Amino acid sequence: AAPAFSDEEKKMAAGKPRSKTKEGTLSLTAEEREELSGLDSLLFGFLNLHEDGAKTETLLLKAVCCYESLILKAEGKVESEFFCQLGHFNLLLEDYPKALSAYQRYYSLQSDYWKNAAFLYGLGLVYFYYNAFHWAIKAFQEVLYVEPSFCRAKEIHLRLGLMFKVNTDYESSLKHFQLALIDSNPCTLSSVEIQFHIAHLYETQRMYHSAKEAYEQLLQTENLPAQVKATVLQQLGWMHHNVDLLGDQATKESCAIQYLQKSLEA
Repeated sequence: AAPAFSDEEKKMAAGKPRSKTKEGTLSLTAEEREELSGLDSLLFGFLNLHEDGAKTETLLLKAVCCYESLILKAEGKVESEFFCQLGHFNLLLEDYPKALSAYQRYYSLQSDYWKNAAFLYGLGLVYFYYNAFHWAIKAFQEVLYVEPSFCRAKEIHLRLGLMFKVNTDYESSLKHFQLALIDSNPCTLSSVEIQFHIAHLYETQRMYHSAKEAYEQLLQTENLPAQVKATVLQQLGWMHHNVDLLGDQATKESCAIQYLQKSLEA
């Protein structure tokens, strides 16, 4: 019998093309299986399903239904790789609860899970989403240990920088932001956005002169995105309003107002 899908799954699959076997359950064509073989956690952040990936989204939703149906029929007695792939598909669909559940099943079944860099990376991304920084840091560090030349190392360094900043480990945070900055591989954040995080790291540490210099240097960047420019100006305005080290009260307030007005304009 076909599996009973939840109302949410029915809505998600509504209107999607379905291939069925004689028994009436969903099945994947050879072409679809081939396309799915290239979809894993490494595409997270680079696969825009909302703008131009409707076909891919449809395929992922169908794959999830097929995998869940197969696992249900087999009463969970399937190859561990099924759960890993199901985790990847749900991650790309940004269904984090299902991704975490599938990844955890793979983790419990696969004794040498630590050799699978794509799994560790996907698991780290899910933990990062849930702000489970201790576990996310562990997963990301294991990726870099297993595969030092990992193609998404820049994404990992970026997230490690953010998490260490929250954890007030500023030295580690700066190290990872700098490693992300010198990595020439594609990234979900631009170089200027990473530079902003470094400047904000200085500000967080109350290294106000270093932060001010870094923010002002960013403003000199050619074709600086409007959102980054507005945020940089906002931070400079806030610093001049709050920090006594940046001059006398009258001068600081005047500068603060100018920066905040320019931020609004941007």
